[in-house]
Amino acid sequence: MSTSGVLTAIQNSALAHAISKSDHTVAASLQVVHVLGFIILLASLVLISLRMLKVTLPGQTLAAVVEDANRLLWIGLGMTTISGTLIFIATPKLYFYKAAFDIKMLLLVAALTVHFTLFRRTARRESAGRLQTGTAVALSLVFWFGIGLAGRMIGFT
Repeated sequence: MSTSGVLTAIQNSALAHAISKSDHTVAASLQVVHVLGFIILLASLVLISLRMLKVTLPGQTLAAVVEDANRLLWIGLGMTTISGTLIFIATPKLYFYKAAFDIKMLLLVAALTVHFTLFRRTARRESAGRLQTGTAVALSLVFWFGIGLAGRMIGFT
């Protein structure tokens, strides 16, 4: 089956019809949940990053900050992933063929790769070197904020 065929099948699914044919507040609510989830994710990521760089919360151990902020990070990621998937399912052809969507998905893969390989490992060690910490924080923040920027570009392309 071709890409277009898969997208058409998704768009013709019962779930896609339920979302796209429902009251306009459903689509608007999904957008709000998507943005709020992403804000929660970014806020927790920035908090962890600032603590890793020893800019804030000097009285808190890195492990304690990471443990508390990770809960929010996972909640934000879950909200964003679920709502984003539902938004995509409702109109996949609208999103799939936009270059900004491709960029967003590539940045998402890069952000998740950096998060699960470098960032988490560095965040677990209070004594990580400055270069490793700086690299982990910089890559993570650039990729995650890039996702937000690419997502915003989707609406304008």
